[in-house]
Amino acid sequence: MLSTLATTMRRSWLLVGWITIFLVGTDLFVVSPFLPSMAQELHRSASSLTILISIFSIVYAIACPIQAYIAERFGVGNVLLVGILLLGLANLYTAMADDLFNLILSRGLAGLAAASISPMIYALTANRTRTEERAGKLALINSGLIIALILGAPLGLLLGAYSGWRLIFVLLALAFLLVWPINKLTWRDDTAGATKRHAQDASEENLSAAWRFLVCMICWSSSVYATYTLLSSAISTEFHASVENLAVVLTSYGVGAALGGILGGKLADRIGTSSMVKLIFVLMVGTLSLVIVIYPSHSLPGLSFTLFLLALAAYGFFPALQACAAQVFVARRPTVMGLLSSCLYIGIALGSFVGGALFIAGGMMTVLWFSTAMAALGLVLSLLIDGKRQA
Repeated sequence: MLSTLATTMRRSWLLVGWITIFLVGTDLFVVSPFLPSMAQELHRSASSLTILISIFSIVYAIACPIQAYIAERFGVGNVLLVGILLLGLANLYTAMADDLFNLILSRGLAGLAAASISPMIYALTANRTRTEERAGKLALINSGLIIALILGAPLGLLLGAYSGWRLIFVLLALAFLLVWPINKLTWRDDTAGATKRHAQDASEENLSAAWRFLVCMICWSSSVYATYTLLSSAISTEFHASVENLAVVLTSYGVGAALGGILGGKLADRIGTSSMVKLIFVLMVGTLSLVIVIYPSHSLPGLSFTLFLLALAAYGFFPALQACAAQVFVARRPTVMGLLSSCLYIGIALGSFVGGALFIAGGMMTVLWFSTAMAALGLVLSLLIDGKRQA
């Protein structure tokens, strides 16, 4: 019976990977809406607790390539299993933390654990798929993060309103502990460390050539998240929009992101991943230009539609770039996936920081121009990506 169950799990690896990524996304995104209730309990301001989000991102960005390097030697599946167990324990730590210091430590531990999960699942997905369907499968896995943003965090907030935020982290901890044995069965064939031949292939791959992919990732994420991070503030202050209207705009963006991720991955498999990366940057420049034209009219329906188009065009980028990098780097695939994940967060931090400064100086229009410029820079740099394996 155990053998039959293991076979079933291995065949359902895509679903298992999606559920695990969804839980990681929920764990990340659920913190933000709980900041006010956490602050009230700790007798602090909500703004002082934003460090809980920052520490997760910082540790995640630093740890991703380190964990991936370890995975190349001790097995991607092994690092994944350690990460899932560690993230479950980190959430229990968060639930029991009674002061800011322990909360910070718990979220830093969560960032370290997440760095052992997401890049590993991306690498395992790339390993288990054929080149002609890799971007589509990675897009499906990535949709778990987007769905977590749209559904996971709001659902957690809704439950937390009745039970308190601590119970939500207990439930997340239990969820990770429950998916641990499922992942163990699913990736049982992927827990071996690097073979001698694999180590030789890794030494022959020129990892320095990955800089093109990494810089393109930073350009994309800073472009997208400079606009997204300041969107709520801009609509509230410059449009004087109600909470309901703001929710409509953000929902339009979220739906576009979910559709864009899945459809973009499938299209990348058809036209080629490197071509898709270039096409997305072109579409981003076009749709951001459209947002710049529509924004001064203060038309919420118009803004909702153009932001839907922007998200639809932009969110196929991550799986397309991942699939392209996975084709170029085979033996060093875990490390490159880890570096791409790190650069995603570096770009988010860069976009948020620069976008915030520009918003204070000149309003949302200056932020939109910055996002457009970063997309244009990404387009120029993407011309250096050809999708051929480096040696």
